[in-house]
Amino acid sequence: MSRFDQRTLAVLASEVGAIPLLAVAYISPDFIRPGHRWCVVAIAVYTVISIVVTVAVRPLNDAQFAILSFGGMVGIAASAAVITDDGPAHAVLVLLAAIPALAAIESPPRTVVTFVLIAAGLACAVVATRAHSSTAMFVAGGAVILAILVPTYLVTTLRRSLSRALEAQATISETDPLTGVLNRRGLATRWEQALRDAVESRLPIGFIVADIDHFKMVNDRYGHSVGDATLVAVSQALSEAVPPGALVARTGGEEFVILRSVADASELHRLCDELRVHVAASTEVTVSIGAVCAAVSTTVGRPLAVTRDMVDELFAIADRQLYIVKGQGRNSVSVASTGLLSGPIVNVMSSGLTSDPDGAPAAPN
Repeated sequence: MSRFDQRTLAVLASEVGAIPLLAVAYISPDFIRPGHRWCVVAIAVYTVISIVVTVAVRPLNDAQFAILSFGGMVGIAASAAVITDDGPAHAVLVLLAAIPALAAIESPPRTVVTFVLIAAGLACAVVATRAHSSTAMFVAGGAVILAILVPTYLVTTLRRSLSRALEAQATISETDPLTGVLNRRGLATRWEQALRDAVESRLPIGFIVADIDHFKMVNDRYGHSVGDATLVAVSQALSEAVPPGALVARTGGEEFVILRSVADASELHRLCDELRVHVAASTEVTVSIGAVCAAVSTTVGRPLAVTRDMVDELFAIADRQLYIVKGQGRNSVSVASTGLLSGPIVNVMSSGLTSDPDGAPAAPN
């Protein structure tokens, strides 16, 4: 059952439910038009085949669903056409509404619209052969078309509402509620893609940890409301200063992480210093920054393996550079270089790039 999605389960339920109806129709001598019982047999055989296919290939992909469902719609229309009495025939015809509604659960909009048009066309064709007047054709055809459109519209609307709710929930769960930037979870969900982009572009990844200087003193002296305002101001300053495409996240307390592809360690150092200067100019506090420039590569034929240990190690390297900055008086930058090969950290070394609060390079680490 774990391999059945909602659409496949609904298809299977409709297929199984059709079998007893076809059996009753076949054994009732006056229910089917003379000479057309073979049509019921053919529909039943197709239905059994559809059940076997649905169970065997579950879950159905869009193409498999489209093929089985199209056959099902033709079967429904054929059944309605060979039934003797107009009342049951029109009742069976309404079952055409189930296919577009099922498509609306998961299929692309183009598929849903196509099924609506096919269902409406089949319904009108059957109604035209059975109607005894233009008025009867108009009323019966309109009723069947409405029966097709309404459930499809309702399922489509529900699906869109659910998608919007899930997107909003995902945004809330991945966003820091105070600052509006990503939280640790939001950064983690984008981490693997950032590394894959670095592999494709053949550029190193810049991993930056920025920490607000003397933040505890701000909280103790001015209160947590001022501390919160400071966090918001710093996050805005960092977001304004980073290049397009960079990820900015608050990973806890007064610590922020910035992720961005860079050309080399020198470019990463310049970016870090621009962030430091912009925060100092835009807020009442300064930041200390530790960063690591990681060259990402993979062995031939081996996909990139993004592991938790790899991410933790990059955090650790950037944190070590941050501690160097803290030991040198804060409000400065220190950058290290490393290499990533299909997951494991290799050849970690300091790049020798640090800067003092004036932006001038300091002595190598």
